[in-house]
Amino acid sequence: MTSNMIEPIIQAAIGGFMLNMMNLYHEVKIPPSDRVRKDLLFWIFFLFWPIAGALLAYIYISSGYNIKGWLAFTTGLTVPTTIQSIIDKGSNSKVPFAKNGEIEE
Repeated sequence: MTSNMIEPIIQAAIGGFMLNMMNLYHEVKIPPSDRVRKDLLFWIFFLFWPIAGALLAYIYISSGYNIKGWLAFTTGLTVPTTIQSIIDKGSNSKVPFAKNGEIEE
């Protein structure tokens, strides 16, 4: 990993962390009885989103995309939506390969 990759990866991780902070901020407005339990699964996801944001930024950079600054930050911030749409696309597609073996678009 080169030094010019580190900054956008950190920025994406910060975006994932800010997602957690926004969720906690909005939860303060909810009555205590309706709030999400802070069990082990909550804390696993609390750590997961910044790591997933950094990983997604790394994948973009290693694929040749030039991301930095605001784009890297929003990559981390939107990582749950990105992962969900990738999962939905894969699980809802029919057969991803044509009869000749090529990938369909």
